[in-house]
This record gives sequence, structure tokens and C-alpha cells, in this order.
Amino acid sequence: MKLIPFIFVFLSVLLLQSCAQISAPNGGPEDVTPPQLDSTGTFPDNYSTHFVGDKITLSFDEFFVLKNPTANVFFSPSLEESPEFLTAGKTLTILLKNDLKENTTYTINFGDAISDYTMGNQIPDFKYVFSTGDFLDSMATSGKIIDAFSGEPKEAVLVMLYEDFTDSIVSKSKPVYYTKTNKTGLFSINFIKAGSYKIAALEDKNRNFKYDLPNEMIGSLDSLLNLRDTNSQHGVSISVFERDHEKQSINSKKYSFPGKLALSFQRASDTVLIMDKEGNPIAFHSLEYSKKRDSLIVWKPEIENKKNELKIRLDTTNKLYNVYGFVTPKKDTGLSVISITKTIEVGSPLVMNFDRPISTFDTSLVNVFQDTILIALDSFKINARSLSIFFKKKEGVNYKYQFISNAFEDIFGFTNSDTLSGFITIREADYYGVFTLKLIAEDSSSYLIQLLNEKSDLLREQTANGSSTISFEKLAPGKYKIKAIKDENQNGKWDTGDYYKKIKPEQVLFFEVPIEIRSNWEVAESWEL
Repeated sequence: MKLIPFIFVFLSVLLLQSCAQISAPNGGPEDVTPPQLDSTGTFPDNYSTHFVGDKITLSFDEFFVLKNPTANVFFSPSLEESPEFLTAGKTLTILLKNDLKENTTYTINFGDAISDYTMGNQIPDFKYVFSTGDFLDSMATSGKIIDAFSGEPKEAVLVMLYEDFTDSIVSKSKPVYYTKTNKTGLFSINFIKAGSYKIAALEDKNRNFKYDLPNEMIGSLDSLLNLRDTNSQHGVSISVFERDHEKQSINSKKYSFPGKLALSFQRASDTVLIMDKEGNPIAFHSLEYSKKRDSLIVWKPEIENKKNELKIRLDTTNKLYNVYGFVTPKKDTGLSVISITKTIEVGSPLVMNFDRPISTFDTSLVNVFQDTILIALDSFKINARSLSIFFKKKEGVNYKYQFISNAFEDIFGFTNSDTLSGFITIREADYYGVFTLKLIAEDSSSYLIQLLNEKSDLLREQTANGSSTISFEKLAPGKYKIKAIKDENQNGKWDTGDYYKKIKPEQVLFFEVPIEIRSNWEVAESWEL
């Protein structure tokens, strides 16, 4: 009988312990619902009028997280001094530090900054709206911001409205209304007071709401937004660009074994002249520019292997630089082959690319076989670091190359140390396709018509004047994009704009659909520019 009270107490303790253990519920559907605004504890209510005071309280139906309000939350119209955000439990308190304008509708844009505490479910594009007057302003505008050169949408760009219409306002004052573009470059500003506004888009890199950095992208409409006669103006499109601000300079310079002077520039250079410190031109074997002409290799310059003072002229800039000598390696690996084009057409040569310019080769050590039979080679062509080997070929026949060591010699007298061998594939003539484009233009303006791959890399380019027809032949099967640049000054490249000089960037157009090329097919399209 005495055991019964003991057992009862023991079981009670176990029951209390199990009740005290808190754990996540098992099973059931996953929580995908973001926090919801709770009107019970929210003051004033969302979309309320006649607001007075310096505090706003937002209450939610669950615990939440506010992510970096300084960067992600903003008022429109903007405030002179940033408010303070205080979170406690399910409540967010916003303390205002300056007086609000009379008869004005304010929007607090939270974006996706608020999410629930446990699962991270975000409230998408959450806005809290209130007015200090008798009603909510009802004007609105929306549109898209794109990169003037690439045509791609620009994310997180400020779209700003001003009541001052002068050009300099974008550098002097914060906008009256503003918002940021989303991932697809789209924007919308609602609850705007009736009136006319200057609209501009800015990639605000220092987050001060002003166009004051040379590398910030900017764009604007030539006309004002008229929000007096209509409730909205949608479909606004603004192209942003970075003005040409970079000063020419040499970013890097390196003189390496056995005689390679590599220079990289801040921007493309049309002319480069290398001189000694007295201004006398330096002799060299050859120059090798990059495709964009923003770097240069000077092969075998006649300078000493020590500290050299060289005067280098880039276009109109002229400056003295120190170039230091190289350390000679104990063992040089010799001339190296970087690549060999192993798939070629019947009418194309076999091309080899080396790490240094070559000067000569021994034809007796350069062999091509058809199966096991050595075939005669027709000719060779040296072009700086490449060697083209011409020989008669047939489709459906297997070929093999064999390049014996010491077959090739570079301009420094070094040769290849290894024997190279491999197979050559002859591509069938009907493998490629053709794209023909008929251009329809209103005038004889010059256009750069560019063929791009799916990654928007430039593959080929042709110039067209007015209405004309161009063709891109021998295209590998795949999808391509077509881009047109209206080359106003006919300098063969795209030119950016200048906001304060009222110079617009050169117009860039994209063909509306991708071009799909198939083997042995010709695709023909027309494009009205």
C-alpha cells in the first residue's frame, strides 16, 4: 500500500517533463504563408488618411524578420532624415524624425524585406500607405529600365520623380518620389500627387540619391510626365548608360622571358608608341593587340633586361613608366603549342597556335597521314603565333598529324621539345547553315549588324547602310541573336551618351526572336529598323 503514492508521484514527474519539452511539429503541410498585417495592433491602418504624429506601428500575425531596413526600406516621397525601425515580437515601430508634408500621400516600400521567422517566407513587394490629407493621391506611373548597350533589364535602379525640371536636379537634391526596379527591370510608382514631373533612372552606387559618380549609369525621358490630365502614365521605357569618363592609362606592364612586354590599358587605344626616355622609338619584332585593343604584347623589344624608363604614348596621353627586367628560368620548356584545330572543312587549313611568334619550321618534321600513308602538303602560312598547313582533303576520310620535336622555331630561337600527334576530322560541307537578313530602313543611316550567340558574345559583325541585305554564312547549328547599332558617327563602334551634354547613346536594337540555324538550311528574315 505504501508503494502506490510513490508510483503516482513518479508518473506525475514523467508527465510534467514530457509536457515541458518543446519541439517542432512532425508531419503536416509545409508553411509557405508569409506574415500578414494585423489591423488590430496596426496604427494607423494601411491606406488611412489624416495622419498626424511621429510614430507608426505595424503589427503582424506571427514573428517576423526585417532585413536591413536601411538598404531595403524607403519612403516615397523621400524624407530628409531616415526614420528608426524598432522590432519587438510581432510588432514593428517606425519612429519619424522630421515633420511630414501636409496633404501628401506617403508610401513605405518594404520590397521583400519582411519574412516570417521560421521559414523565411517573404511578403512580396509589401507597401504601407497613408496620407496626411483628406484623401490618397491616385496618380501612377510604371515602365521598364534597360541597359542602353546590352538591352538587358536593369535591377535595383532608382526611378526618380522631381518637381524641379532642371537637368542638374539629379545631382543636387533627393527626388520627390522614387522606387527601385525589380529583377526584370520593371518599376511602378503609385499614389502620386497630380502634377508634372521630371523622371530619371539612376544606378545609385553610393546610395545618396544623387548622380555624383562618373561610373553611375543614368537615363531620363526628354519629355515630362504629365500626371494632371490622366490618372496614370504606363509603358515608360528608359535606357541607362555610363558616360565616357575613363582616362587613358596603363593598368599593368610586365616584361617576361624571353622577350615579351605585355601592356594592359584602361580603355581601348587607337595608337600606341613606345619610346626610350629621350623620346626615341623602340624597335621590336611585332605587335599583338587584343580584339578590343585594350591590351598589347610587344614581342622582342630592343630593351635591356634591367630597369628601363620607357615613354609610352597612348593616343594623346604621354607618360614615363618604369619597366623592370625578368628573371631567366634555369630551364626553358621551349616553344609550346597552345591549340590545334582538329575539326576542319575540306577547303580550310589545319591551324596551329603557339605561345610565341614563330619564325621558321622544318617541313620534313611536319607530317600528315591519310590512314597510314604520308601525304604531300601543299603550302604553309605563318601569321605571328599561328601556322596554317594546307593540304588536299576529302570528306569521310581519316587523317592524322604528327609534328616531330624541333619542327618549329620561334623568333627567339627556341623550338618545340615534344612530338605531337592526333586525329583530324573533316567536317561535311552540309554541316553549316546560312542566315540572310533583309534590312528595311527609312534612310541611309549606317548600322553595325552583329551576330551574337545565346550568351550575347559577339561572333561576327557587318556594316549596312540603309535598306540592304546581308548574309552570315557557314554558321554552326544552334541559336543566335541579332543586334543592330545605329552608328551615327560611322566610327565602327557603339558610343555612349552624356547626360549633361544632352547626348543620347547610339541606338541599339535587337531582332525580336532568336535565329535557329540547322545544318544545310538557309534562314531568311526581314527587319524594319
